[in-house]
Amino acid sequence: AGYAFIALDKNTGKARCWGDSGYGGNCSGMDFTGVTDVYGSGAAFMALDKNTGYAQCWGSRYPGGACSDMDFTGITDVYNTEYAFAALNKNTGQIQCWGFESYGGDCAGMDFTGVTDVYNTDTAFMALNKNTGRAQCWGCPSDGGNCSDMDFVGVTDVYNTDAAFLALNKNTGQAQCWGHADYGGSCTDMDFIGITDVYSTSYAFMALNKNTGQASCWGDSGYGGNCSSMDFIGVTDVYSSGAAFVALSKNIGQAQCWGYSGYGGNCTNVDFTGITDVYSTEYTFMALNKNLGRAHCWGYASYGGDCTGMDFTGVTDVYSTEYAFMALN
Repeated sequence: AGYAFIALDKNTGKARCWGDSGYGGNCSGMDFTGVTDVYGSGAAFMALDKNTGYAQCWGSRYPGGACSDMDFTGITDVYNTEYAFAALNKNTGQIQCWGFESYGGDCAGMDFTGVTDVYNTDTAFMALNKNTGRAQCWGCPSDGGNCSDMDFVGVTDVYNTDAAFLALNKNTGQAQCWGHADYGGSCTDMDFIGITDVYSTSYAFMALNKNTGQASCWGDSGYGGNCSSMDFIGVTDVYSSGAAFVALSKNIGQAQCWGYSGYGGNCTNVDFTGITDVYSTEYTFMALNKNLGRAHCWGYASYGGDCTGMDFTGVTDVYSTEYAFMALN
């Protein structure tokens, strides 16, 4: 969840939760024996035993933290927006949605037979049948929850910001964007021929051709939606926080950052030599050299952007909420 962690031992069914108790940070007294999968929205968790169809939900009640009266027998996949969950049985096309109805928690009467993939913004879902090009969208209409007049035949990939979708056919370079126009939902005049990768912050997209180093950015310029003067030749990896991008060339240890400067969009003083991994919260980045146990953090200091003096020797994994990091050996 956006404000809490859960650490689960699947072998014993014991778990620890911490963070904001109202958003899933308290699971004391709960038994997770048999749990096969755990999912999180922005405000709640769901722990599911796929073998029996039994689930427990906790956290904020209305954004998905209450599912005690629901039967999840046969569920194959679970998806979430920030405020709702959708549990799908791909074999039968049956689905259950709960949470805030206007943000994806209501899918009553919809038929999901043949759905191959489900995507989400913060407040809307899209269910796509790639074999037929048929899709259904629900949730907040202005943030991607309405695609009733669109044709998705040939779509190979779907991407999202917090408030918009991009459906791309990489084979032809054709794309459709919908949702909030200012946050990535408008791309009618753009050319996507040759695009190899697409990335996003909360309110902007970046479409990159790694073979040529050419890229297009759109959406909110303050969140990374403008990269018109930048050259991405040699870029090996692109990372994003909620408000900024990092384009890294691992081979030479050089990077470019753009977007909201105070939330990670300025990395002029960061040395990326030897960096093996980059992680992010909503407002910060962490660049880690696992071989040496050294890290650089930048962005909003109070939300993970300051790790000065910390020793990351032996760290194998890094996790994050929207506002904090956890480094684990």
